[in-house]
Amino acid sequence: MSDKDKEAITELVNKYCKAVNTQEKNDVYSIFSKVQKCNLISVGTIFEGVDSIYQNFLVDLIRKHYTKIDLIKDEELKINFIRENTAIVIFKYHTDCLLRENGQKFGIKGVETQVVVKEEGEWKITHIHYSKE
Repeated sequence: MSDKDKEAITELVNKYCKAVNTQEKNDVYSIFSKVQKCNLISVGTIFEGVDSIYQNFLVDLIRKHYTKIDLIKDEELKINFIRENTAIVIFKYHTDCLLRENGQKFGIKGVETQVVVKEEGEWKITHIHYSKE
């Protein structure tokens, strides 16, 4: 695939990292597929559909537990194009968080996998899976 596609996918992942931090509804909905069913798997929990990813994962889980969360990529993305309009993205990450209950610093690290598709000329996320180290 082209360097333009790789740049667009990198920007999409950057927007996702920002959306985890802000939990802004419009930002979240803008990066996920509108055609494919979307899923997010985090620590054994499956969030099905963008509404669940936004409400149950980002608002009810992330916002409830952290006053601040930064999702930080620890390496360059590994992008594997499996079709012209589909790619798998893998990267190591860590989080820099402040716990809501006591303000203490907290973080996790692991590997994230995303499946992205090209819809109407734009790359969108259809699947995310977090693995903790």
